[in-house]
Amino acid sequence: MKSSEEIRGRLDGPCLSLPTVFTRDGAIDHQGMRNVIDTALGSGCQIVMLTWGDSLVSLLTDPEMEDVHRTVIEHVGDRAITIGCDNQWALPKAIEFGRFVEELGFDLYMIRPAEWPAAKGTAETLADHYRAVADVTRVMMVGNVPLRTCELIEEVPNILAFKEDLAIDYAHEVHMRWGDRWAMVTGGAHRRHLLFHPHGPRAWLDIFIRSAPQTSIEYWNALKRDDVRTAWDISMRYEKPLWEYGEAVRYGRDGLFAHALLEVYDVAPRWRRSPAPDPTDEELDHLRDFLRGIGLM
Repeated sequence: MKSSEEIRGRLDGPCLSLPTVFTRDGAIDHQGMRNVIDTALGSGCQIVMLTWGDSLVSLLTDPEMEDVHRTVIEHVGDRAITIGCDNQWALPKAIEFGRFVEELGFDLYMIRPAEWPAAKGTAETLADHYRAVADVTRVMMVGNVPLRTCELIEEVPNILAFKEDLAIDYAHEVHMRWGDRWAMVTGGAHRRHLLFHPHGPRAWLDIFIRSAPQTSIEYWNALKRDDVRTAWDISMRYEKPLWEYGEAVRYGRDGLFAHALLEVYDVAPRWRRSPAPDPTDEELDHLRDFLRGIGLM
């Protein structure tokens, strides 16, 4: 079992936010998920994260959630830091699944309490929620956790990390106040991550590590040299145009980053479950031409 210090220390570099891969008929493609993991870890990535968004948790049943988590831990083992996730459950189910991921051997459990208005907690009830889950496993927080909640739980030993992906000023304040306690992982890929360099989160969710990891490693190596200009140039040359492409395509950014690119680079199939749209063969051909145009194929 990894120590808390080791977990914090290894939350560094590009993070594989692992998509759930499906077959064309909607079954979970566990081998496809293994292929994605191997692509990332083979490049030097040392973080495998299941997330409510990229892992399409809202399209999974509870038993499928268990199966996906089993596949990850069985395939990754000790090769990387492993982070499980919940499905915005109420506390009893969040605790039950926390025990499950703890028994499987996950290093962290990212919990996201319900956010819809009728069920949204107060600063105090959210603090109680995090404390209760932290009693059974080690916790990563995510999203817009109230600052007052952070103050109430700052001494909880089993809360180790924070995934930020909202307002920059909020993320900066959380990092400045609690960065010595909670290792932070930033969302939004390279351009957002660079806004925090060199004093902010050392790890980031990376859109290339799943399919074209050399781009991610070049960016990471530039930051290790403190060569911000090269890191910025990589972001502008590859990530910015791809992000804009994802804004325009019918199947959306998630369909592009977490699914279409997998098939284009022969990692895993493109498919998602209904109602999420899938790219057509013609749209994949257009994507290949676009990637050749920016030097990514």
